[in-house]
Amino acid sequence: MKNDSKRYIIPIAIGAIILALVAIGLSRRHDIEGDSNLVKPFERPGGDTLAVAIEMSPLTYILENDTIEGFDYLMLRDMARAHDVPVKFHPFTQLDRAFEDLYENKYDLLVAAMPSTTTLKEYFPLTEDVYIDKQVLVQQADSTDSHRFIASQEQLRGDTLWIAKGKPFKTRLQNMAKELGDTITVLVDPEHSSEHLAIMTALGQIKHAVVGQAVARRVARQYPQLDISTPISLNQFQVWAVAPGDSTLLNRLNQWIEEFKKTEEYRQLSERYL
Repeated sequence: MKNDSKRYIIPIAIGAIILALVAIGLSRRHDIEGDSNLVKPFERPGGDTLAVAIEMSPLTYILENDTIEGFDYLMLRDMARAHDVPVKFHPFTQLDRAFEDLYENKYDLLVAAMPSTTTLKEYFPLTEDVYIDKQVLVQQADSTDSHRFIASQEQLRGDTLWIAKGKPFKTRLQNMAKELGDTITVLVDPEHSSEHLAIMTALGQIKHAVVGQAVARRVARQYPQLDISTPISLNQFQVWAVAPGDSTLLNRLNQWIEEFKKTEEYRQLSERYL
């Protein structure tokens, strides 16, 4: 259980998600303090089957022509097959709700385009890096009267940027604003994914959005008018989150990932998706 010094901390990295997790954690602590018999060993929700919450996106998990595609999906599927572990995938679109369910041990594992952060480590065991990504600015390549091309982070002073709900990009943007000594307005879209925000930018519906580079590259292949050349962060380790308390699964996944990243299959997946 988390100690009392963390009880009232509200990390800003994933905002609404952490608020919900803190509320759940407080409830758990209250119950356990009232009855010590409620403290039980961790039990996997899927039993022998790995219950996986997986984000629906072209990079992670998507249905195309009756075939399931996606870097994370194919990687986990192949690793589980190699070790004879059955997997049941539960696709989701709301990352904040998926985090809450993982915290409540309704799933064994949460798979999404997700950088490792100090905040996440406080609440979930995180795997070794699955791949390396970074945050980039997406914008239209051509400048217009209403659109100023952003070539460097310094030009973001006073600007407005969109991010998808649940993505831990807000902290980086807030720190950047402090470094620049100016404001950067961050708008969180509760309905659209990072891919949708990139497409909306390409179509001129919004001016600027911040998404992961791997996602931006996939969208830019279909929308050549989209520029993704301006970095927002340094390289970041992309990870999966394990249900709190399941150290056995964490160790097993780390071993699988380490082994799989040395294979030809991983190289081919990286070339295809990343």
